[in-house]
Amino acid sequence: MNGTLEIGGLTFHVRHSLRRRTLGLMVGRGKELILSCPVDTDAQKAAKWAQSKLLWVHRQSARKEQMREGSYVPEFVTGESFFYLGRGYRLKTSKQQPEPLRFDGDRFWLQRDAFNKAAKHFRNWYIQHGRVWLTERTASLVRRTGVSPAKIDVRDLGFRWGSCGTSRTLRFNWRLLQLPKRLIDYVIVHELVHLREPYHGGGFRKLLELALPDWEQRSEELRLKGSAFAIL
Repeated sequence: MNGTLEIGGLTFHVRHSLRRRTLGLMVGRGKELILSCPVDTDAQKAAKWAQSKLLWVHRQSARKEQMREGSYVPEFVTGESFFYLGRGYRLKTSKQQPEPLRFDGDRFWLQRDAFNKAAKHFRNWYIQHGRVWLTERTASLVRRTGVSPAKIDVRDLGFRWGSCGTSRTLRFNWRLLQLPKRLIDYVIVHELVHLREPYHGGGFRKLLELALPDWEQRSEELRLKGSAFAIL
């Protein structure tokens, strides 16, 4: 049964699942705490495990608060740079163009009448182009893991860069398209490995290292630099 647990002055939203074999914890975009449990986990065991993770929870919450405070808020003015695949492209505004936002390979063009919804138009652009690019990029990386997804989806995943769904669907955050290719490749391979090993354990790390020997370096680079690229 789902519900909540109050531990150390924090509220944990408990989610039981038939698919889970181990306890898991996630700090959501709004810093909500999601405690995922196997279906037969009793409240006492879940509470004890969550209690042991309080230090980690506070560290994660603080890190996400720092990301918010240090995040850049774009103004969508001529000359401003926006990232695509790790490279910055200047924005120009235009009176005469049929679509709200377009990219010509050299710069982004924003229709002046679309200024009030510029963030939405950028998000839609990344989603639309991201589905094509990420599908092709994933296809080029499947040989590293020996497994293919059933589908690629691009959407808003909050603070997560990617996720692996129950139907073998890989979901990627549209913000991922702002990062350099080497970091995008790490996220793709990470999620591909999840198709073989759902949980972050020794088996997962071994498969990840076989597929991408420098994965730890890329993971750390993503942690340190990801928010600098993903300004939207």
